[in-house]
Amino acid sequence: MFSFKEFSLLYTGEIVPALTLLPIIVAIRLYRVITHALKAILFYLFVAAVFNILASIFSHSNNLPLLHIYTVVEFLFLLPFYYKLLSGKKVVLVLGILFPVWAVINSLVVQNIYGFNSYSRATEALIMTIFALMYLADVTKEEWGGRPENWANAGLLLYFSGALSQFAFSNVVSAYAPVMFKMLIWDIHATFVLIMYLLFTVAFLKCRR
Repeated sequence: MFSFKEFSLLYTGEIVPALTLLPIIVAIRLYRVITHALKAILFYLFVAAVFNILASIFSHSNNLPLLHIYTVVEFLFLLPFYYKLLSGKKVVLVLGILFPVWAVINSLVVQNIYGFNSYSRATEALIMTIFALMYLADVTKEEWGGRPENWANAGLLLYFSGALSQFAFSNVVSAYAPVMFKMLIWDIHATFVLIMYLLFTVAFLKCRR
């Protein structure tokens, strides 16, 4: 039998990261029919898989500098998805310039690169949540289930809105919360990631129609 700690480490460190391959494999098989917007999601998944591997390789040392880099890279790879969905609205381009600048300043000046970048992670989550809601506001009930991008947007909305408070207060929780509580929080975070991957998979499968 696994202890809670053993299961948590297996779940967050191996099972969920490995499931990045599920939507990637489906998207590759259906690459010719998936939409341009969803191809941005596929490229994002490739990047996520690479960083998961790097995080695993450097897991026995402080690998948080990778998270600082990943935050900017993740944002830039998801930006084309919402640029297409929101019909090229200027706010997407403006934030596409401002956020990376803010994230770099935060990592170099405000927060230590060897600590959790709670300010930039929370800012990214807030921006992505706003983008997802802006798109959702224009989707009618009749077209919700039929358009593949809606499922990918639902995954991103669930993940970033669910992780927003965790990112914002991560350093406080890390400093004062019991170890088991912190592990439980990261298990919940991993579950949001898992659901997002599953919704991406559904989005790619919907393209068959």
